[in-house]
Amino acid sequence: GGALISRKNITAHYLEKTQREDFASYVKLWPNRDNGPCLAPLQASLILNDLRTLRMRMASLSHHTLTVAQFLEKHKKVESVYYPGLASHQGHELAQELFGLVDSSVKAYGHLLSFTIKGGKRAAMAVLDRLELIWRATDLGRIKSVATIPSISTHQQQGDEGRALSSIEDGLIRLSVGNEHPTDIIADLSQALG
Repeated sequence: GGALISRKNITAHYLEKTQREDFASYVKLWPNRDNGPCLAPLQASLILNDLRTLRMRMASLSHHTLTVAQFLEKHKKVESVYYPGLASHQGHELAQELFGLVDSSVKAYGHLLSFTIKGGKRAAMAVLDRLELIWRATDLGRIKSVATIPSISTHQQQGDEGRALSSIEDGLIRLSVGNEHPTDIIADLSQALG
């Protein structure tokens, strides 16, 4: 899904003169002629169905995440929890003002949270290794719960100084809460922390 919009005579030194003069026609007649200019009907239908259920899914995911964040905030092996839906979060007041579902007064703070395990990187790795329901991966934002340790994955190349500047602690786990029932997610976190 998407669109290509281009004015005439674009600035692009890597393109030939005729391509710069009418880039949209160039794309239509050459690359898209060979690769296809549109989605297959099934992919278009899947995207449309996802858009139709987006509001419902975000409301559900946000509710689940708040429930999980509240559980983690009370757990004795968790040092800190970062989720704007929690009253303890430094940006909570601003989040209450700005976050919400477009067509209602319902607050929705998203489905991504982070929490720091007491004991640092080794303790966080042990928790991650014990997860059963929650997937271990670096791509967040699925309908399935996914967890990662940024210091050994997405932010590893920053080095210790770069991670310190970004407030990425060694024991930090980033959790993208999915649409599983929150009691199932909590049960998995509980056994992994146990």
